[in-house]
Amino acid sequence: MCRRPFILFLCAMLVVTTFLPGLLTGCHNGKKKTKEGSEETWQGVITVWDFPRWPDKNGNRFGWIEKKIAEFEKTHPGVFIHLRPLKWEYGLIELRAAATAGTYPDIAPVAADYDFIIEGYFEPVDEYFLPDELKRYEPRAIEAVTYQERIYGFPWFMTTYGLFINREMFQAKNAIIPENGLWTYDDFACALQKVTYDKNKGGKIDCYGFNLFLSPGSYQVWGFLTMDGAKIFDEHGNFTLNTPEGISALTKLTELEAKYKVVPTEEYGALEETRVWGDFCEKQKIAVYPAGPWAIKVLNDRYKSGKGFEFDLMHYPKGQNTPSAFALVSGYTIFKQQNDKKKALCAEFLKSITSENEQEWLAEYGVFPVYTEALKKAENDPLIKRMKEILDIAANLPKVKKWHKIDEAVIVQVRLALLSKKTPSQALEDAAKTVETILVGVH
Repeated sequence: MCRRPFILFLCAMLVVTTFLPGLLTGCHNGKKKTKEGSEETWQGVITVWDFPRWPDKNGNRFGWIEKKIAEFEKTHPGVFIHLRPLKWEYGLIELRAAATAGTYPDIAPVAADYDFIIEGYFEPVDEYFLPDELKRYEPRAIEAVTYQERIYGFPWFMTTYGLFINREMFQAKNAIIPENGLWTYDDFACALQKVTYDKNKGGKIDCYGFNLFLSPGSYQVWGFLTMDGAKIFDEHGNFTLNTPEGISALTKLTELEAKYKVVPTEEYGALEETRVWGDFCEKQKIAVYPAGPWAIKVLNDRYKSGKGFEFDLMHYPKGQNTPSAFALVSGYTIFKQQNDKKKALCAEFLKSITSENEQEWLAEYGVFPVYTEALKKAENDPLIKRMKEILDIAANLPKVKKWHKIDEAVIVQVRLALLSKKTPSQALEDAAKTVETILVGVH
């Protein structure tokens, strides 16, 4: 019996001598040491916040990123990547709040967000690109994540908006469908008049030519606001959408209700996205709807299943000038780091998931690759080629501070104009006053 304490003592010593060195090593700034004491690699947890993407075979919209994380962890023992799923509705709000509070993740898909960049939240990542690698990118993709000649992210995809039309409704009403996808505003309005009618013969219009989703962060309307040549900002950073060109373009939008009666009056720009998309895609209550290239696959799948309709893709209508939609670039960025080896691992992970080899998956997501060669291959589909034509003349988002607030200020006033609560001139003048207040607050 007296031998038991001694045996327990030996067991305790064995545990200490076996595991204590590993514990001490693990507490040393997350860096693995060799026997000689030289640093090998960083070990620890990398946090990634990301939005849902295309669904996998199980319907999981985070399946792609989870697979990439598992592959990276397998080849990097001791490195663990924690994924926090975000929601599109308020994910950006969460990221902005986390940045302000200093509780931001290591990685997030906001590389082209100008406010984050100029406020110093991101790590520059120029060192992780070779000159030959940069040459393979679409120039606008790199430009979107560049500030003062430094690169702050890894571009992943690009997208824009075009006008999807219900070909069957157009053909049934003998409305002209431009073969090359180009039409003037007058052609556009004339076609919308023909496809606005009483479908159910109930004595009331129940099918309309057009509607759109109007909300900050959704850029469907901007291709219309530029159709008479208006610029949002001049070269000095002054807001200029309230010029005669901008006012005339907004007037054309309001006349779709006031003059041509081709939109649902009380619902014009006032519905939630799922509702107005459903009116176009499922109920076929509207004939034209602005959307991104993601809609091509969705509408194709519905048509093949027997639930959809023949559709086509058009440019935004030309007014006094060629309209320009927004080109939206998405990419991943690294938030500020205290450990260079951890930053290098973050960069290695992001280069792998945004590489040319990964660009083929973007077709599933309905967006454009950021590599020039991959972008050319994507043009095999006629509708993708048409959307690429729109992308080619689209402009990147303005690089101005508080753009998200400016976008919101403009959208609020545009909605009031569409609902006939303000004249186009008054709406854009009020928008200009709000934007000026925002910009003064920034300075």
